[in-house]
Amino acid sequence: MISPLLHDDPHTVGPFRILARLGGGGMGTVYLARSAGGRTVAVKTLHTRLAADTTLRTRFRLETDAARVVGSEHGALVVDADPQAPTPWMATEYVLGPPLDTAVEAGGPLPEPAVRALGASLAAGLEQLHRSEVVHRDLKPSNVLVTAQGPRIIDFGIARAFGDEHLTNVGNAVGTPAFMSPEQAAGLEHAAAGDVFALAGVLVFAATGRGPFGGGAPTDLLYRVRFGEPDLGGVPASLLPLLARCLAKDPAQRPSTTELRTALGGAGYAPGDRGGFADLLPDGVLREISRRSDEVWHEPPHRLPPPAPAEAPRAETAPAAGVSRRRLLAVAGGALLGGGLLGGGGWALFGGSDDTGGGTAKKDAVDRPKAPTPLWSAPLWCPESGGEVMRVGRNLAMRAGIVLCGINAESGQSTWQANIEDIWRSATDGTRMYALRGYQEAASLAVCEVAQTNGELGKPLVELSAFAGKEQYNQLLCVVDGTAYLVARAATGKGWYLVAADLRTGKEHWRSPVDDPPAENVPPALFGGVVGSRVVLCGSPEKDSRFIHLSVHDKADGHQLWQLAETFAGTPPTRLVADDRNLYLGKETLTARRLSDGELEWMFGNGRDVGDSAGEERRYGTPTLQDGVVYCTEADRGLISVDALSGTLNWQEQGLSGRKSKREVAPVVGRKYAYCADDTGVRAVDLRTRKAVWTYQSEPVVLTGDPDGGRLYLRLEKRTIALPLA
Repeated sequence: MISPLLHDDPHTVGPFRILARLGGGGMGTVYLARSAGGRTVAVKTLHTRLAADTTLRTRFRLETDAARVVGSEHGALVVDADPQAPTPWMATEYVLGPPLDTAVEAGGPLPEPAVRALGASLAAGLEQLHRSEVVHRDLKPSNVLVTAQGPRIIDFGIARAFGDEHLTNVGNAVGTPAFMSPEQAAGLEHAAAGDVFALAGVLVFAATGRGPFGGGAPTDLLYRVRFGEPDLGGVPASLLPLLARCLAKDPAQRPSTTELRTALGGAGYAPGDRGGFADLLPDGVLREISRRSDEVWHEPPHRLPPPAPAEAPRAETAPAAGVSRRRLLAVAGGALLGGGLLGGGGWALFGGSDDTGGGTAKKDAVDRPKAPTPLWSAPLWCPESGGEVMRVGRNLAMRAGIVLCGINAESGQSTWQANIEDIWRSATDGTRMYALRGYQEAASLAVCEVAQTNGELGKPLVELSAFAGKEQYNQLLCVVDGTAYLVARAATGKGWYLVAADLRTGKEHWRSPVDDPPAENVPPALFGGVVGSRVVLCGSPEKDSRFIHLSVHDKADGHQLWQLAETFAGTPPTRLVADDRNLYLGKETLTARRLSDGELEWMFGNGRDVGDSAGEERRYGTPTLQDGVVYCTEADRGLISVDALSGTLNWQEQGLSGRKSKREVAPVVGRKYAYCADDTGVRAVDLRTRKAVWTYQSEPVVLTGDPDGGRLYLRLEKRTIALPLA
């Protein structure tokens, strides 16, 4: 979506005058721009601080080459580019059309004829790409633009030539987990058959509104992609056999792009035919295309001055529901064909991967949105720490006072209770709940499953006689891929260990010595978790200490890769915020520390003016990581969005004043809004305008987002509330 330029954005790039921002991602920023002759284009630039990285420069050049290979029929025409410039850039035609995920949100799942035409055209585009021995490797709904004349494939940021392992080494999974191929998820070679697998996932999404392997944490998605069966419920029966073949785990069993295109019935419309593809689209999608066609002709928003950004202009309203389909087709198709100045219209380079939540935010209503009515409210008391709401299968689990409760996600009613008083003695893998056997009950350490009917602990899945079962501060950190990760005290002596135990065999897999608890009556770790091939552990600080202790261990054998003491003033963190590259902490600065060696990757906010409240508490709140972006509160000035790869500011909240941020409450990010806690309540920040649009008055202790269930959970001291997550 079009948003104002920041005060330090360039005025020109190459021969193009920069008009507005379209989005941003891990490698750069995309701008709306015009040539001296009036041609409207989308210009992508590499972040200045990344321009010295020769690998990223090479990747940028290859992205330009791949975009040229696909061309204007199946992609966005490359108008001009200079990968060798001090700040590399590429300009493409401005494509008039929303990303596929936005189109499905606007008009619902596509009818079968539209899915077939979409798939045939995308298969033809991939076929053209593969003939040049290039694979896309990141085909997903947000990288497919839906125009009145057919779909376009965009964002070739991780595309590469067949067999080229220089830019992305075998053994590292790169891409988007929900739409990866199994071989890509395993870090193996992703060839043309991998793009076929991803295309099938895109078509399942187009037909049903969801991906074939669901949602959730990246590690869970990678596991399901590699070993789970796809969910094809809702896919038209005539497409089931074909898409099932495309989603085969064995690449050799998948059809080629040529076979796929033929099986889908050819292109389904003639290239250049104004009515062919558009005739197949729902009215909601046509309205979205029409709105974007109209938006590009408006006066671009004013550049934001430093230091306080100006108020973003009010967006125009979408076409009224009574506009005829013929009129929508005329506007949507005519704007494309009238592109003597537009050169094809719409933006192309980042599609749904922009910093506005995938381009899914819709136009503001005429009236300011109001806080939603709760879906349910229940008298469930929240503990001081460890009060996050956990998804367990189709329902929920959470700490309520001194017990662990199962909660019906639809009604908020308690379905079971387990007498597991200590929060560090239970964990979920997203499907089942597990807990350590009571420390009064047996001499050996045991991990049991918690029954989802009555909360009782079943027979031990793992029983480890080498560890003291009567130790109250033994911890169950997490359960991932059938392995439980614990911190436990040895049965003989006083040594403590990080332990991995296989729940399927009941055997200890490995152990690695760790520091003892720093004081009495505290567990040895604040949190721990698995990130890719590593296990991250954060040790509890000593009383009144300004340090927390971080260590990273190899997931395969447990040996410690590195350890360090990290300064941290105030209440220490209680949860892991990390991706496969970095661990993120919000304190006096917002930092990214490399998981590979513990070194600082980047630091944001050092010396930055954050207002009068800077010295009262730590400056940066507990962060949230989503889709390559780190979100957190900056003192009391509001929410900021920072690129996870480079540590550069994407945007900051506008117009917030007179509120005290709750720095210990991590924000929650939906498709349209980000939700933050302050002394007034929970405010919803529009990801497009960067402004708070409503506040739900409350005093939250914890916020938890459940994207799969479409809910935001507010945990107050004595009550838990479910709101719709938008």
